Amino acid sequence: MAMSIGSRTGRFLAGIVLLGAVGGLALVISSATEQRSWAGTEGVVQERLKSGKSVSVKVEFPAPDGTKHTEVLSENGPARHPGDRVTVRYDVENGKVVEAALADNDQAHWVAGVILGVVLLGALFANLVAWLSRPVKD
Repeated sequence: MAMSIGSRTGRFLAGIVLLGAVGGLALVISSATEQRSWAGTEGVVQERLKSGKSVSVKVEFPAPDGTKHTEVLSENGPARHPGDRVTVRYDVENGKVVEAALADNDQAHWVAGVILGVVLLGALFANLVAWLSRPVKD
């Protein structure tokens, strides 16, 4: 017998998907907001690294203490090549850079947010159907 969305199991699964989509969207929004509050500076791409389908760039930028800092950062926007200037956002704790990201990471947050928004709308619709339909005995 096929499971109906109006069954107890269907309602439970629709609720889990809804909670997961809300949690994921909240995580993406908080991550994007946190990165926007980080200090920014201009860096220079030293090297472009490929590993399977993912691409990273090694970027050198001035740290807050005046030294040069090098980080390997995920490339989510346009292709960057050695010598290109990029904007780097970084988080500082106790005077040291603890996390950094390319400023064009906003595109990745937008894509993840839109996808999770669509999943959230689908989950809301599934929950509406599940809870308004007549209960089916499991």
